[in-house]
Amino acid sequence: MNNKKILKLIKGQLPPQEEKVVVDWLLNNPKKRKQYEILKAKEVASSLSEASKVSSSYKIKTSHLSKYVAVMLIAIFSSVLTWHMLFNDTHLSDKSISDTSLVLVTTQKAEKKEIILEDSTRIILNSNSALSYPKHFKGNTREVVIKGEAFFDVTKDEHKPFIVTTNEGLKIKVLGTSFNVKSYPEDKKMETTLVSGKVKVIEERKNTIVELSPSQKATYIKHEDKMIVEQVNTVNYTSWKEGRLIYNDTPMREVIKDLERMYDIKFDITSSKILDYKYKGEFDNLEIKQILELFEISSPITYSIQNNIIRLNIENK
Repeated sequence: MNNKKILKLIKGQLPPQEEKVVVDWLLNNPKKRKQYEILKAKEVASSLSEASKVSSSYKIKTSHLSKYVAVMLIAIFSSVLTWHMLFNDTHLSDKSISDTSLVLVTTQKAEKKEIILEDSTRIILNSNSALSYPKHFKGNTREVVIKGEAFFDVTKDEHKPFIVTTNEGLKIKVLGTSFNVKSYPEDKKMETTLVSGKVKVIEERKNTIVELSPSQKATYIKHEDKMIVEQVNTVNYTSWKEGRLIYNDTPMREVIKDLERMYDIKFDITSSKILDYKYKGEFDNLEIKQILELFEISSPITYSIQNNIIRLNIENK
């Protein structure tokens, strides 16, 4: 995908089918999203330099703005990117804010964000994640796309189901409920944990459908292509919203990935035994060094830090 395609997306010169392809590509390429931000900022700055007004009562002096607008907008668009379908008009204007416009919200490592949709649905996006959704819901459904992890508190609407699509062929369909979705591309599994209400989890390739009740979790194991449903304590899977991480005989490979995302750090693992070790414990808004010290106290794992990389070792007893 080249810059010309990205620029056409920004200007609204792509047909809906092709626009979706480019959007999906951006959703899965963080580096290219940054490139999109820069091009978008430059295009908006250019459009502002041609505009004579922001509203009917406020005039813009473009000679003073054009130099600085791009820099300001790059900062604004670093986390929230908006693109528009422009129908017959290929220039940025009031027409660009259409009912079919999409919004992409991203988080970096060690970052969380809260999003309120137009139907008052509340979403908390976990670190290193991306969410896309329409600015206005049209038709008979409310559909969003998630890459990474998010907690959803969905406003009930019996006539318009809420559908969450992951980037790996899993859909969650609800009317009004609260649940957690964890779907990082690099993980071996995808999880849907239901707190309240009811959801249907749909694996599209085999059209496997499971219906969850409160305190149930559906885990889709990618390489085995199978779904497992179990009863769980939902707090263990939603407490990340408050900065808490709770583990109950969880493989260290999963604990390490969570910590890398939450604290924006890198681990060096010296033994495969560490990855398979089952860890039990709770980290309640701790600093990373406190967590490492807990590892040493409560497990055979030791640590050292070199060049900002945390090396984990295992004691031989």
